[in-house]
Amino acid sequence: MKHVKLFAIAIITLPLALSITSCLKDKDTPAPNVSGLSFINASPDAPSVNLFVDQNRVNDDFFSFGDHIDYLNAYSGNRSVYAYEDSEEKVSGKISMEDGKMYSLFLAGKWDEAEFILLEDGLTNPEEGKVHLRFLNMIPDAPAFDLGLSEGSTLISNKMYKENGDFISLEGDKKYNFVIRNHSDNQDVVSLNPVTLEAGHIYTIWASGLKEGSGEVAPGAKIIRNY
Repeated sequence: MKHVKLFAIAIITLPLALSITSCLKDKDTPAPNVSGLSFINASPDAPSVNLFVDQNRVNDDFFSFGDHIDYLNAYSGNRSVYAYEDSEEKVSGKISMEDGKMYSLFLAGKWDEAEFILLEDGLTNPEEGKVHLRFLNMIPDAPAFDLGLSEGSTLISNKMYKENGDFISLEGDKKYNFVIRNHSDNQDVVSLNPVTLEAGHIYTIWASGLKEGSGEVAPGAKIIRNY
């Protein structure tokens, strides 16, 4: 199975990148190891924040609940990640990435106990006419969820909070009416608006908000196109 190539758009460790670029004039200097890293704010009651990887700011505008930053190049290995509210560090964490692999970094949990969750994105090219889809449960106080269709079938079952999962294959260029249900009693929790998944692409649906939330933090779902 063919893996999706790294398609990141910027080196987030720019000062180091510039120094490495100058060094690469020496043909004996090996190229740095690079991973792909995307960012999602899944902390439902978080304020707008600024994200940093090591000393390098990731976002241009404030990063709010539900926001998503597409894959950026990041040097592989062990990195430190931070979320700042204004100039005050609020959340910190350590992540480790392997060369050539793609990752999603979620700022997750209620704000007073928020954390960074790094999930590896096993991106492979869908077969012709197909899409790949993953489902994540990012509601911190929720039970296990299933992702299904409004007509009653289940596509992905028993996903706990923060649990990663495999991508499944579905028909592309088709409209879907997705539903998130409680795994225990099969009751609908969230009904997504009808969405057409374009063939050849890779998507993630993630459950958002709080179990007993209302308004902007009511249980919901968001769709990311990973590729």
